[in-house]
Amino acid sequence: MKAYLVRIFLCLLTCALLAGLAAARTIEFETTEVTEADVTVSSDGQWLIFTILGHLFRLPVTGGTAEQLTFGPYYDTDPVFSPDGTCVAFVSDRDGSEGNVFVLELATGEVTQVTRESWAARPTWSPDGRAIVYLSLVREVPGVQPTPWFLFSAPDTVPALVRRVAAGGGEPETLRAPPQVIGSVFYLPDGRLAWAAIDLEIEPETRSPRATTRIQVRNEQGRVSTLRTLAGYAAPVIPSPTGDGIYCRRFHPLAGWYTRPAEDLLFIPLPEGAERQVFRLARPRGWTPRFAVAPDGKGLYLGEGGRLWKISLPGRSHVPIAFTARVRLEIQDPVSPRKLAFVPPGSSAPPRSVLNPRLSPEGDSLVFQAAGYLWQQPLEGSGKAQRLFEGNAFEQDPAFSPDGRQLGFVRSEDGREELRVFNFDTQQSRTLASGLSYLNLSWSPDGLRLLFEEGEGFTSRVVAVNVSDKGKEKLPETAWGWDSRPHLSADGESLYFSGPAGAGTFYRLPLQGNAKPQPLTQLERQLNRALASPEGKWLAFKRNTEIWVAPLGAELVREENVRRLSRDGGYSFTFTPDGSAVIYAAGNRVWRHSLDGRERDEIPIRLALPRPTPPPLLVRRVRVLDSTAGGFGPEISLLIEQGRIRWIGSERVRQLPPETVTLDAGGRFAIPGLFDMHVHSSWTNQKAFLAYGVTSVRDLGGPLAWLNALADRGEASNDAVPRYFFTGERPKSAKPVQSTWELLIYDEDDARTYVRRWKDWGAHFLKVYYPLSWALQRVVAEEARRQGLPMIGHGFKGIEEIIKSVTLGKAGFEHATTPGRLYDDVLQMLAAAGTRWDPTLVTRGNFVLLRDEPERLTDTKLRAFTSAREVRQAQTESYFDGLRAIGENEFRGRWMLQLASVHAARQRGVKLLVGTGAGNPGIFFGSHLHWELEHFVQAGLAPLEVLRIATQEAAAAVGADDDLGTLEPGKLADLVLLDKNPLEDIKNTQTIWRVIKGGWLFDPDKLRPPVSASSDQ
Repeated sequence: MKAYLVRIFLCLLTCALLAGLAAARTIEFETTEVTEADVTVSSDGQWLIFTILGHLFRLPVTGGTAEQLTFGPYYDTDPVFSPDGTCVAFVSDRDGSEGNVFVLELATGEVTQVTRESWAARPTWSPDGRAIVYLSLVREVPGVQPTPWFLFSAPDTVPALVRRVAAGGGEPETLRAPPQVIGSVFYLPDGRLAWAAIDLEIEPETRSPRATTRIQVRNEQGRVSTLRTLAGYAAPVIPSPTGDGIYCRRFHPLAGWYTRPAEDLLFIPLPEGAERQVFRLARPRGWTPRFAVAPDGKGLYLGEGGRLWKISLPGRSHVPIAFTARVRLEIQDPVSPRKLAFVPPGSSAPPRSVLNPRLSPEGDSLVFQAAGYLWQQPLEGSGKAQRLFEGNAFEQDPAFSPDGRQLGFVRSEDGREELRVFNFDTQQSRTLASGLSYLNLSWSPDGLRLLFEEGEGFTSRVVAVNVSDKGKEKLPETAWGWDSRPHLSADGESLYFSGPAGAGTFYRLPLQGNAKPQPLTQLERQLNRALASPEGKWLAFKRNTEIWVAPLGAELVREENVRRLSRDGGYSFTFTPDGSAVIYAAGNRVWRHSLDGRERDEIPIRLALPRPTPPPLLVRRVRVLDSTAGGFGPEISLLIEQGRIRWIGSERVRQLPPETVTLDAGGRFAIPGLFDMHVHSSWTNQKAFLAYGVTSVRDLGGPLAWLNALADRGEASNDAVPRYFFTGERPKSAKPVQSTWELLIYDEDDARTYVRRWKDWGAHFLKVYYPLSWALQRVVAEEARRQGLPMIGHGFKGIEEIIKSVTLGKAGFEHATTPGRLYDDVLQMLAAAGTRWDPTLVTRGNFVLLRDEPERLTDTKLRAFTSAREVRQAQTESYFDGLRAIGENEFRGRWMLQLASVHAARQRGVKLLVGTGAGNPGIFFGSHLHWELEHFVQAGLAPLEVLRIATQEAAAAVGADDDLGTLEPGKLADLVLLDKNPLEDIKNTQTIWRVIKGGWLFDPDKLRPPVSASSDQ
């Protein structure tokens, strides 16, 4: 016992030293289920070692009580017995890497590190037990484009070297190079080394993925030959003890993000013969679990469906192996969200965020964005900033014409964008284009044309429009997707733009003849949103939040030529009209930074956003939901003053404030304002949230500067904009290079810097997940804990991502992980850790609903707040291709398993959240939140429980439970008035009569845009 306790202590101490985190907390529970277990069998056929929640357990093959073998805040996986049964090799992150091979001596419990790679996987013992062969994964292969992670059903598509190392460690020997995707490596019974080489392809026209597996063998001279070729992705591969063939898990990849193909457990004769199905499996995300074949070849052991199984061979009968396991885990507690202080009405405050400052050509005025409006301010004197336009549309992306007499900008209202030009002389604006999305405006040098990017979804094109006759001209194809930031040279004969080739490249494209783009940069690190100065002498570009500059000349701009101008401002910089400086905004401050090396000068922004005060509002004859009592009370009155609930009860002994507005609710039902806990918002379509009773949203992935501006808009106006809680951009590993709007983290210093900066700039959370390496995620977790910022993760990568999220102390994770369900081991872990789960059921349930009830897409209200383009996406989204590929019945079966998982989670005490992913293709603002509520009830939760999750528990998750989530005196007046009782039928949450946010009253019918605004996109 003493040795056991010493081992536990050393594990905890090692983790604290490695990760630098606070001391871990231990949680313990007993379970009889396991999610996605790896399994290996001893050479005498008497013992199994399998994984539960990233730890190794030993169990007799007949079942019984499982013994935990590894401990600590680590993720241990992929175990394999040594030939003599005294040791087990496994992969672990206990050294701080993505994973390395370790050996556990079963008699003593001693763990020894064998490999020291950046990422190792799939160990196997040599027949004599003296060496271990493994895969050394290579994240980046020169000249090879990485496979898009979302196009394949397994993210283990990373190229690898095959290496061998002595069982005690040492210098490894490379047996197979160059790097290639390899599913597993193994020894055949005759002693030859073999592996499963995977060829992954994307069909150019259909974008459909395709995989082929070649079983290859290496002889003593090092020559490699192919034994057999299989269609599909086969891994892992286990040889038959008799040498007559191999067993493997095999699947065919699908392009659908949310649809996993089924998987077959097959026997493949060698060198030829008909394959035989042994078992039908669910397809996990992440590394495919290891299975094992008994030494006598008569049985096969695997984990599937929450259980361990023994499958007789070749008869294919299967029986479960019953077990009980006492699980001990060391985790970090989640960071609690900080309590928020809401600015009271009647006050004013500077904007949180200023965007896109633009200096007039004369240099006498500044135009900028704040709270989603455009403002103009004189540069000299003490004049205040004034709004350029009236109304409640969102305005963005201003661009002065060369003579300063006109301003191009984008106007968004009711889900519809317009490209407009404003004439300062006449004070009139005209629409040049509408119905699509518009970005990155710039003018031709002669002022006759406005250039911009135009498109929808993930694609765009560069267009120029004549400002006098609105004639459009499509410029040569740049084919770089959004945010290439096109602009013309000073002579108008060349087009400049950014592209994502390599680390990001800046191009010049001559517009005469059939010229090809000429690269002007050759950089090792990120380049985004690049601009050439007006006279063509300077280059400025974005790296994360930073601005970098370099001289432009005849030679390619290389890394040694660039210098950082500013640590911030990368979202909205431009050159001054004379090209001598860069002007940019950082937070709510604007700077002019000279290119000659002098210090930057601040341009003071003279703007205070007022917080308007709603009139007192008395709501009569209303039945208020009492979450504690579990029902609606009798008809009473409710007074709202200064945006908060003053009292609930009888009016008889109370005096009403002057000018109180009275609303007779006619006995209707009042519930707290609803939360959508997973959105990806935009400037447009904010009214849809309020029209559907969604008064608060949690945005989990958008530019932080934009989200701060949306939060300003919601507080500085009485517009129909929800309350915003947000993360900002997501940090990701720097290689391969990701998109413009993601933070690329190169090292530990980067990680710490951006955690601190995100806190300073107002982020409520950090969203951190794959593909940021786990080593850097540990650094982010440590710094976030210091700064008091909760982290949120994902469940897309599989069970590994969920377990590691809990270990690092993430406050919650998004989405579901498997095609089926999470089992009791995972659910007990989540409940004990206090980790919240937002399953976003609509990402899959959408398909079931729309197959069964296609009329939902013809609903009048939905069509009013949802563009025809979005509806078409929901009807034709490529996710349905995956659904058709696996079959309707199988898809529905998996859907029911997913619902069962949510029901079991609630029973186990897991903290659930209700989110939709709105903003992704096919998922709508507002309406989908109610569909999500329906799915929760379908999963077996009572309507009252679901309403608590969408209100009270959501408010607690964002740190706003003192002010939101229930209807009580003193709390903010966010409530929804319903025609029908939602406790009788959860669909009644859609019978919305009125919505109140912070005391402002909204009629959903009056929020509806004109038919033309929502029908033509």
